[in-house]
Amino acid sequence: MDTPDQPITSYATPARRRGYVRAMHQIAAGRRPGTPVRVYLSAPPEFLTRPSWKHRIDTLRTALPAGIELLTYQDAFDPAADYHPQWAALAETLDGLVVTGTRRDKRRPREQTLGPIARQELITMVSAGRPVLLHRTEYGLVPVLDCRPKRIGQEPQQRLRLTIPRDWSPSQPTLQAALAALDPTGATPTREVPRQGEPKPEHLARPFAAAPRQP
Repeated sequence: MDTPDQPITSYATPARRRGYVRAMHQIAAGRRPGTPVRVYLSAPPEFLTRPSWKHRIDTLRTALPAGIELLTYQDAFDPAADYHPQWAALAETLDGLVVTGTRRDKRRPREQTLGPIARQELITMVSAGRPVLLHRTEYGLVPVLDCRPKRIGQEPQQRLRLTIPRDWSPSQPTLQAALAALDPTGATPTREVPRQGEPKPEHLARPFAAAPRQP
């Protein structure tokens, strides 16, 4: 439970956040200026027919670095073909992922629930070490690393609930590092000095993966 008098800007440990920032800076440092950057927006199917869909796309284009190729399901998939091989091929070409989910309880605006497909897309990209951001109009972009994850249901229909930190701010270093990693201009971000003897952060995908089967 959140403590009211304690600011909460992330649910990740400081060590994991520092590891994430360093990983994003390494991506940014290795990008050749002008190299195309592709980001896929994963959204529930019903979002694509809402009147607010175009506004969301425009908002995302403004929030992400200029020059990114932002793809949606309509751009990237053939609905008549099998999704899974299409996603596997697409994922190999992506530099990042933006996910957005549904809000099941209006009393909890910081909670977003991803369906089984979006959850698997998230796991694929996080496991590959690429930036994955949650988008909600009221809060903007939030690295999934900073969100509190909770798995819901059972495989193969397991969903993922992500809670945005109560005191989230776009100035957080994790978001700035992720945006730098997606910048096609190859702008060099401010680097964080590693701490001597600091343990390596846990695998980023672990909180989002399926629970291990019991023997």
